[in-house]
Amino acid sequence: MKKILIIFLFLLLLTSLFSKNLYLQWKKVDKNYYIEKNDTVFLNVSSLEKLEYNIMGMSENMFIIKFDDTWSSVVFPKSKIAIINSSESIILSSNDFIYINGTYYVNIKTLATLSNLEYFENSNGYYLNYKLAKLKSIDGFLMNDKLRVIMEFSKQPEKYEIYSLTSVPGYLIKVYGVEIPDVSFSKDFNNRFLSRIKAMQHSTKEIWVTIILGGEPKKYTEILENGRIIIDIEMKEDFTKPVVVLDPGHGAFDPGTLGFLGTKEKDVSLKVALKTKELLKNKDINIYLTRDTDKFVELYDRAKISNDLHADLFISIHLNSYLENRNTRGSEIYYFSFSDDAYARKIARKENIDNEDIIESRVIEKKNSIPESKEMASILQKYIKENKIPFRSIKAAEFAVLAYTKCPAVLFELEFLSNPIVEMNFKTGSYIDLFAKIIANSILEYFDIK
Repeated sequence: MKKILIIFLFLLLLTSLFSKNLYLQWKKVDKNYYIEKNDTVFLNVSSLEKLEYNIMGMSENMFIIKFDDTWSSVVFPKSKIAIINSSESIILSSNDFIYINGTYYVNIKTLATLSNLEYFENSNGYYLNYKLAKLKSIDGFLMNDKLRVIMEFSKQPEKYEIYSLTSVPGYLIKVYGVEIPDVSFSKDFNNRFLSRIKAMQHSTKEIWVTIILGGEPKKYTEILENGRIIIDIEMKEDFTKPVVVLDPGHGAFDPGTLGFLGTKEKDVSLKVALKTKELLKNKDINIYLTRDTDKFVELYDRAKISNDLHADLFISIHLNSYLENRNTRGSEIYYFSFSDDAYARKIARKENIDNEDIIESRVIEKKNSIPESKEMASILQKYIKENKIPFRSIKAAEFAVLAYTKCPAVLFELEFLSNPIVEMNFKTGSYIDLFAKIIANSILEYFDIK
């Protein structure tokens, strides 16, 4: 008995070592549907019905393999010939067929030819799949006055259809004759025009690509060339308008500095930002806020919002405090204190970048933004003085929001909330309006907008 058990286990081990599985469109085929003989695998031709083929006229002399209106093979095993799509004949071998119980088992390599399937094998098994185009990549980027989305395939898809989404701005693209090598594809963009692209295998031969936009599209044009689907989307929002991000400091559980009467920096900075946006609403400029309610946003995330929006200018709004002397007053403006090596280390550490070329490009980008940051600071200084607000200084500093923004950026300390007169002016709203006007006029002059 023990000897029999050892032999059985040995045979089982041999089977696991040398027998491979068979797959139809990546799905394992039950071993009852194929035969292994003399190192050749023969598949029951009726198995193709799982791939939506029609097997017709089965007899010992002939059978037909048909797929939609695109493919047909009339096979004559005894005569060792097959007619493909009524126009091409191929010579077969009697060794390609085994006839059992009223049906044919066919050499899987030959069956691939007869059914227009792709055959390959590896250490895991034998595979018969549709000859589908494979999704290689999807990307989206801003290009002059439009948004371009490119889908690249290993070969030309059969066809595609584009539909507008109903729940959010964007499009659904149904692409036929295509498969995704992985289960799904998803990429977040989070800029002001493109939010996300996601692709999924909807059925065996069809993928759905969802493009979620950050704004309302106006129209699109499409191109199919060299295995690529290119969609150019024109947005209702003007691409040519400058983009400014206003960053009201603090928020939620972080009140910032407090005035003697309980006025909170987080509330004042938000009111000034909202008022500034209101003043500029009819100008040729796009204004965004890092927060428009009483919520907390991490410092790095504030900069990321600006970067994702491809902003042209970033202004962080704060208030100062000096409790030792409540008579202290005046505005202060900061730009980033730049050092090539120190900045490279900061970016590499914070953003987990180990590519030297990317780090170098970020360093150059930040370095080039410093002169324009200083220019904006000087314009703010001019309007502060014109409005009779005491002005203290323009300084370089290593504030995090200034460090991680790619565009020209300044941090504006409006006034000292610790000063009772200043606090009262903010409480009455007069300074809310005044500083919003100072920021708005400075932005307009910086971009030379009338």
